[in-house]
Amino acid sequence: MKSFGVIANIFPLEDKDAFRREVAESAILANGTSLGMKPLDQLSIIDDTLDVLREDLIVTDVVYNPQKTKLLAQAQEAGAKTINGLGMMLWQGALAYKLFTGEDMPVDQVKQILFFENDRF
Repeated sequence: MKSFGVIANIFPLEDKDAFRREVAESAILANGTSLGMKPLDQLSIIDDTLDVLREDLIVTDVVYNPQKTKLLAQAQEAGAKTINGLGMMLWQGALAYKLFTGEDMPVDQVKQILFFENDRF
């Protein structure tokens, strides 16, 4: 198996010291929880640890509704690069479409709807 040298550390968010230490040594902070999605849209995994944000950190959130979660807004304010969950949803959908229909999903058409024409996200 090919190794890409990527290490993912997972731990309880209650351990703020570990969180700060791990994020300080990381290039990417990824939220894989439902925090940020309704009815939890006023919450963020970093509400009490905003000091972890920095300009060279990439912050990604699997939440896609809303497109800009509280976490992503906090990260943008700190100058970090942000990525929302729409791309993940798009490619999961493309794979599911292929599995169910045997055909490729019209990805470009769906991208137009998701990213340019749909105000619901």
